[in-house]
Amino acid sequence: MKSSSSSSASGVLRRLALYGLIGLLAVYVLGVAAGYSWLRYVRKNDHVRVIDVAFFHVGAIRRAIAAQHFASAQAEWDAKNYQAAYLYFSTAVRQDPDNVPGRLSAVRFLRSVGAGNLGLVMLEEGLVLAPEDRRLIEPTFELLLISGQDRRALTLLRDRYPADLTGPNSVLLQRIQVEATLSADGAPAAKELLSRYGALTKDPESSPVVAKVLWETAERLKAIALLQQHLRTPAADYADFALLANWQEAAGQPGEAVQTARRAAAKFPAELRARILLIEMIFAETPNGPVLPEAILAYLREFGGRPEAVAELASLAGRKGWADLCRTLYELGANRQLDLNVLALFYSDALVRASQFEQVRDVLAQVEAQAPEGNVAFAVQLRQRQVIAAAAVGDAGSVREYARRLGAVLSRDPDGLEVCRRLFRKLRINEAVAELSGRPAIASAAPKK
Repeated sequence: MKSSSSSSASGVLRRLALYGLIGLLAVYVLGVAAGYSWLRYVRKNDHVRVIDVAFFHVGAIRRAIAAQHFASAQAEWDAKNYQAAYLYFSTAVRQDPDNVPGRLSAVRFLRSVGAGNLGLVMLEEGLVLAPEDRRLIEPTFELLLISGQDRRALTLLRDRYPADLTGPNSVLLQRIQVEATLSADGAPAAKELLSRYGALTKDPESSPVVAKVLWETAERLKAIALLQQHLRTPAADYADFALLANWQEAAGQPGEAVQTARRAAAKFPAELRARILLIEMIFAETPNGPVLPEAILAYLREFGGRPEAVAELASLAGRKGWADLCRTLYELGANRQLDLNVLALFYSDALVRASQFEQVRDVLAQVEAQAPEGNVAFAVQLRQRQVIAAAAVGDAGSVREYARRLGAVLSRDPDGLEVCRRLFRKLRINEAVAELSGRPAIASAAPKK
């Protein structure tokens, strides 16, 4: 009897275990089906697979979700829905932080909408995960250097990489260090570094940086010759042509500068700046010659349909003091419903070149009254010009006031603040430097034209 009851009890337990196992299996299957259906049909994710859900491949699922978000972000960017694109890009990078191409795409978006600082943060976060990835190294330090954050670049090199900058990216890192040192500490310090890094002088991609050091140490003909040689290599880009043309013009070679600009325009036919460079060099060679108006008209005929073309030409007109052309472009921009505030800033630059400082202040006051709120980049440009215009007429009180307002705009951007301090220090506007540094001012000399 005992044996029979024991056998019966064990059979019941086996059946209960079997039923429980079947129940768990059913719950598992239903859970997998529900999870897959939710991802595939509710979230519209075409990249997710049943096997990833079934075996709890969390990483693969996150990558699939990120791929969907990257695609959605690109679609929103193309449709100019920038807020939605930002949210999709941010979520995608969080879901798949190791996706370097996706991260770079997000950074390009951020830079295109004027959020370079956010892009820089995203790049530096990527470097923490993959410090030796050249795809991340180059844009990170490029963004630091073009935004004037040379000290931060040197600090990042010191903290992230060995002191001797060895390894597979040694030449790249050494080139970055020399370029940052040239801007931060001057040509002698950069040349001393260059003497330690012999590989840079043999690296074709490093020729522009080596040439910059030679130029800044008064070896100008050597710098021009080296850059001319570099332009014959596949590594040369538009910036190298522009640099050489400006050097040739500064060295008293305007004819050669025009030829370099023509080569740039031929090699980069879709590049607006190449044609602007050609106009600038033609003006340097023959300021009152008939070729200049022809070049401007040819530029407008070819590129006038692009919204940014008017602003590029107006920027050049402002730098050269062509007030009449600035006014014409302003009227053209009004007809095309372009950003008139930017065009007005360029017009104020032209008036500065013509020493019409009171009129400059009137123009800037009108721009301020119509300026868009929340646009930090535009506010910085406006305040800088207001400081310079006030200094030009000797209005120290306005200089300090506009400098204080500039400091308020840049209160969360210490690197941008340092760039402005450098500008005003170079122009000898000591009141503005003092306001941005938080110390008493020393009376300024007349600002440089």
